[in-house]
Amino acid sequence: MAGLQRFITYIYKYKNDEKMENAGFAKIEIRGGICRIEVHIRIINMEQTEATVYLFAEKENIIQGVPVGNITFSKGNGDIRYAFETKELGNFGMAMEDMEGIFIPCEESLYLASRWKEGAIEQKRFRIMEKIQKQENSEEPVEKPEIKEVAKAEAKQQSMNQPEMDRQNAAEAKMQQPAAEDQEHKEIKSEPNPKMQETTKAKVQEEQPIQATELPLEEFFEENGWEGIFQKLRLKLEVFFPFEGKEMECIRMQLNDLKEFPRKYWYIGNNSFLLHGFFNYRHIIFGETEEKGEKRYFIGVPGVFLNQERVMAAMFGFPEFRTAKTTEYKTGNFGYWYRFI
Repeated sequence: MAGLQRFITYIYKYKNDEKMENAGFAKIEIRGGICRIEVHIRIINMEQTEATVYLFAEKENIIQGVPVGNITFSKGNGDIRYAFETKELGNFGMAMEDMEGIFIPCEESLYLASRWKEGAIEQKRFRIMEKIQKQENSEEPVEKPEIKEVAKAEAKQQSMNQPEMDRQNAAEAKMQQPAAEDQEHKEIKSEPNPKMQETTKAKVQEEQPIQATELPLEEFFEENGWEGIFQKLRLKLEVFFPFEGKEMECIRMQLNDLKEFPRKYWYIGNNSFLLHGFFNYRHIIFGETEEKGEKRYFIGVPGVFLNQERVMAAMFGFPEFRTAKTTEYKTGNFGYWYRFI
């Protein structure tokens, strides 16, 4: 895939194939034949401590999963980053353009999934793909002349002594018959049932992921500036989507988190309007939005839209307001006063 592609896809919790609450997000970047996948899972109530992350494509009503690597959970949270060459998917007969989402099987009937192309997700349709076995060209062995002569001599000797050999073979076969029958009985008795074979096959498949390299969390993004700061904070603070109907990613912050900003922006922590909103709602937000292909970042202060508040917000540098819930009127509704930085 030429050029740069980067997008965010939101991960949801599924129980018995029913889509439930948001469980996190993944950020995918494809550049120069390298795919980087960043997965963040938040506050999932389960005892499982590890799961496999799959990319998937749907073909003939089957959700075909390609294992990328494992993610470890601690208290229901998990963070991981991987990088791999997109050509690795060719080992599974697939390409990056075929990929439609992410699938993370967890406990029985519970899984996490995201889909950036249209379509339903059902666990019963999920299958783990196997790597395509590369066949090596085999050449017929060439017999050397001296080997042929030895073989002829052995064949001649065998024909001369054939009656004696036949008697010996018959005696040996009679002695070995019980042992052979016993061995055959053991082989039949120990033959695994189909369910065990299927489970074993699945385990083998899971042990054949693409050649992905796990990346340190701090080194995934090369960009400096506000994007780098946003990504750094996103790794350690709560990410949420406060605006209904808008996939606008925000970070819930405390006042001391403003120290992650460049020093020249620390004065924001002394803003009287910001402090007023913080002490009422115990948080502020740092958000990312995209307008006309350009990313912009903003600081938001929680509050209710009232004319008096609007005047104060504008005086202290927070002229914009967005309601948390979709509504025709702003007045009397909770939301966030914000300013771009």
